[in-house]
Amino acid sequence: MPTTAHRTARTLPLALLLLVTTTSAGASIDAIAAPVRITDDAQRATQPPDAKVLVRTALDRIGGASWSAITSFESVATVQSAMGDGRIEFQFIAPDARRLVQTMPGGKATLELGTRGSQAWMGEPGRMHAVDPRMAEELAGGGDLITLVRSLDARFKDFTTLGSETIDGAECWKIAMTPVASATPDARWTLYLRADDASIVGLEIPAPPKPASSDAPVQDGQSIRFRRWEPVERGPNAKPGASTLLAFREATIVTSGMKVDLVYAKVAVDALSDGAIAAPATVAPARPAARR
Repeated sequence: MPTTAHRTARTLPLALLLLVTTTSAGASIDAIAAPVRITDDAQRATQPPDAKVLVRTALDRIGGASWSAITSFESVATVQSAMGDGRIEFQFIAPDARRLVQTMPGGKATLELGTRGSQAWMGEPGRMHAVDPRMAEELAGGGDLITLVRSLDARFKDFTTLGSETIDGAECWKIAMTPVASATPDARWTLYLRADDASIVGLEIPAPPKPASSDAPVQDGQSIRFRRWEPVERGPNAKPGASTLLAFREATIVTSGMKVDLVYAKVAVDALSDGAIAAPATVAPARPAARR
């Protein structure tokens, strides 16, 4: 049985893979923060910068610890693929309410996962059943790529600068990192940060371990690239003088040669009321575990 942290690190690719296989205007980041040169050319050639410093600089650039002070978060993204357009909506209300709603390409099906305190549910509208709250929390959180990226320092460990690599024409630092509480070598992810200002460019996610079942399909890893970093919307619950927070508005995910584009129409914090996430009025008992 994998550890909770190991499972949590895998939930993002699982949630996004579901959409792949079934199938705003705003100021740019450069207008918010001038580029900060991490190293000069001579230093890059002899001694790569410390990976922890690079990651901390990258996260501070998009808001750093100010993200921890938000009362709620909401994002709405269109999922564009060869099979048609889908939709991902994610909501979080501190401290423990989450809801992830995924609409498959062409609107063929909608799946909701939610948690509120000790309650957790999953299913199609009007056909919800109870699930393990820990599983629902992991899966719901895994569907939110923005939250994963802005909390890299809490979700990963053993940051190591491997060298530099050119990504989309820009020189980037290549950083290896391991999901918290996972010691297996194949669990190492790769993070790319621009060498001139430490802005976050992309992630490489390794393939999950092959299931023990001989007929189980083999899953590939994922490649993700981020673009268009812009300020998030601030709602009426924002504290006076709250810091500017940045989030990417476009991402491209490639798995097994299949490409999915995420385009965010909404990214907002401190805008949801406490009652915006509630358990459905009718939730069927949890389904029995499948026999092996």
